[in-house]
Amino acid sequence: MKLENNTILVTGGTSGIGLALADKLTVMGNKVIVLGRNEKRFESIKKYHSSLIFHQTDVSNLEDIKELGEWIQSNYPDLNIVVNSAGIMRSYSLFDPEVTIDKLTAEINTNLIGTIAVDKTLLPIVLKQKESMIVNISSGLANISSAAHPIYSATKAGVHMFTDALREQLSFAQQDQVHVMELVPPLVAETNLETEVDASAPNSMSLDALVEEAIAGMESNDIRVNAGGAKDLRKAGQTAPDETERQMAKNLIPQYFPNGLM
Repeated sequence: MKLENNTILVTGGTSGIGLALADKLTVMGNKVIVLGRNEKRFESIKKYHSSLIFHQTDVSNLEDIKELGEWIQSNYPDLNIVVNSAGIMRSYSLFDPEVTIDKLTAEINTNLIGTIAVDKTLLPIVLKQKESMIVNISSGLANISSAAHPIYSATKAGVHMFTDALREQLSFAQQDQVHVMELVPPLVAETNLETEVDASAPNSMSLDALVEEAIAGMESNDIRVNAGGAKDLRKAGQTAPDETERQMAKNLIPQYFPNGLM
């Protein structure tokens, strides 16, 4: 797909992977709309990202998603690329009485239901375009579950499965003008998705390198981009998932829960 003269929407576009992709796609000659929950955050970054178009939307709120669809239809009916980057990642002990169901489902509502709702709402618009693309961002943990991040892992596995199903339904319906790509990042500590790790982590991929791989994949209409260390996680998920997950649990649970799970 040619990545210029497109109208692009990026969820979670005020920080991390979403903002980095939005900036890169703008420089390449596209009109880019970014979504975020916090209007104050918009004001703080506008002076550094003045070419972006900001719209307040909480992807975990279905009423917000409905309003988004109406707003896009009225203002940007030529929308042809959707990038789902909104996500939260939390480490939880499932034994902790202070970890409520509301806390657990917050990740599901943002990471999985938000992605599904945005795709379903905007699909009629992207279907009308001559060529379009949907990019859903999952994670290397869609292939290997992290015991320290039980809900995040589950949501990203869901994003992976949903993305595959969406692609196959479009293919079966002979709507091949809509490309569907899954971007599978490894640890990218620069995004500050977690406060427990920093950019010096030896297994962390740089944000610039991830964006470079993502853009190359979009231009090639790849169905999936396993970036950096995510390649190894996908392979492990296919060849030795139980052993890999057990070893990760031994390494990560003491790191995130030094006082134990219970």
